[in-house]
Amino acid sequence: MRRDIAFAATLGAFWATGALGQNIQGFGTAGNVPVFIGPVTVGNSSLYQLNGNVGIGTTAPDFPLHIVSTIDGSQTYALYASGNSTINFSAAIRGDSLPTTGQGSGVIGVTYAPGGFGVIGLRTGPDGSGGVGVLGSTDSSSGFSSGIQGSANGTSGFSIGVFGEAFSPQAYAAQFSSHGGGNIIVGTQGSYVNHRNVFRVDGEGTVFADGGFRPHGADFAESVAVSGDRGKYSAGDLLVIDPGAVRHLALARRPYSSRVAGIYSTRPGVLGSTQPPDGTVPKNEVPLAVIGIVPCKVTAENGPIQAGDLLVSSGTPGHAMRGTDRARMLGAVIGKAVQALSSGAGVIEVLVTLQ
Repeated sequence: MRRDIAFAATLGAFWATGALGQNIQGFGTAGNVPVFIGPVTVGNSSLYQLNGNVGIGTTAPDFPLHIVSTIDGSQTYALYASGNSTINFSAAIRGDSLPTTGQGSGVIGVTYAPGGFGVIGLRTGPDGSGGVGVLGSTDSSSGFSSGIQGSANGTSGFSIGVFGEAFSPQAYAAQFSSHGGGNIIVGTQGSYVNHRNVFRVDGEGTVFADGGFRPHGADFAESVAVSGDRGKYSAGDLLVIDPGAVRHLALARRPYSSRVAGIYSTRPGVLGSTQPPDGTVPKNEVPLAVIGIVPCKVTAENGPIQAGDLLVSSGTPGHAMRGTDRARMLGAVIGKAVQALSSGAGVIEVLVTLQ
């Protein structure tokens, strides 16, 4: 019994004097985790413990680890982690939500600044080495799940659920890929639980819409090559089929030409092309308006033009005129004038209706 008491006394003296036989001294505040501030001196650390929670920068931690940064600078972080592994997959920070029900989140980023970001993902490194700033993925094979979800929950004001920007001419603001043959894009009205599809692009690129297509332009045009110097053509030109070249157009140059094809569109609403979606439009092609209302160069050389007059090609290159010779108008009519021209030459709106 006496030996136990002597051992305890010796152990207490050891802890009181330290390994070097010196007394450990100092003071602190209740709740603060102590830290050595000298060889044998302790004091308060920046860690605070309350109800099993640990706080850094706060004395009222609400979570197992609660960090508050009060440093003000151009670039400050409340938590900074760095992973140096270059083998396969590694992460500096991982957040897991383990419950299999409810709406758990592995990581949540929140900002209150008007120009702030809840989460920023940066990809840095040598050009051409690949990599992404933010990756969202889901392994679910049933039910509803999403790799990334963006929500604009405000019931007023301007906001965007998902926003993408691109500054390089070769870059994409957004890209969607379907590897299993399913739809590339689907637009819905309503929540994901109770909704209806109003727009979709299938795996072949075909567009389906439960509504109208309303572009700013008012005509349908086809991209077609022109003969000669393209710089000699301009919007509003009346064009004819060039018999000396395959699928080429030329300026109309003689009255009542039955080769009339359409009008060089100023701003087509729909532009058809034989080029693939990722192809480059040849520099010798122009938009040929074949349906719709489009500005057209006209001349009053065959009399004043009134709204509703049938128009044909004229002797002025690239210009249309009023058609009066019914015997020559079959196959030569380009359309109907929507506006009038009393004299000289000008540009008026024409409803393209090839006849």
